[in-house]
Amino acid sequence: MSIVSPTIRTVLIGAGFAAGTLIVAACQQGLQPRDAAAGLMAKGGFGLHYVDTGGAAKLAYGKANSDNVGLMLECDKGSKVVEISDVARGGNALVLTSAGKRSEFGGEIASGPGAPVLMATAATDAPALKAFRDTGKVEVGAGGLRYDVNANAAERASVKRFFNACERPV
Repeated sequence: MSIVSPTIRTVLIGAGFAAGTLIVAACQQGLQPRDAAAGLMAKGGFGLHYVDTGGAAKLAYGKANSDNVGLMLECDKGSKVVEISDVARGGNALVLTSAGKRSEFGGEIASGPGAPVLMATAATDAPALKAFRDTGKVEVGAGGLRYDVNANAAERASVKRFFNACERPV
C-alpha cells in the first residue's frame, strides 16, 4: 500500500523528469554518472527541504519552491514508515548508503508524463536511514548512477525534524 497520494505521485513524476534531465545533461558534458547528478544538482541550487503538511511530513532534496526534486522522503506522522522516491534509472532497487550503512529497497516504478519514478517503502529504523538521520549525509544509488546528499547545519535540523515526525505519534 502506498502512502503517496495521486497528486503527490503526479508531482513526483514531473520532478523525476526534471532530475532525469539533469543527469542526461551532465552525462552529455562528459561527467561520470556519480559526478553528473551531484555536480548539476549542487550547481542547480539543490538542498534539503522539510515540509509539514499536517498529518504527513516530507523531506525533499531539490530546488526550493519548485518541482525539481531528486530524492523525496515522505511519511504519515508517527507511522515509522517512509516512502522513498527518486528518478527511475534502471532496475527496481533504490540503494541508500550513509556512514558505511547500506540499505537496498525494492520498489515499483510509477510512470507518467515525465520520467518514471522509482518508489519504495522502508521502516525508519533501516540502517542507512538511521545513519542519514545521525549524519545528514546519504549516497543515493539506482541503476548504476549515484549522487551524494550532504546536509548543511540548517538542513541537518530538517533531517532530524523529518524523522522525529515520522516516529512520534501525532
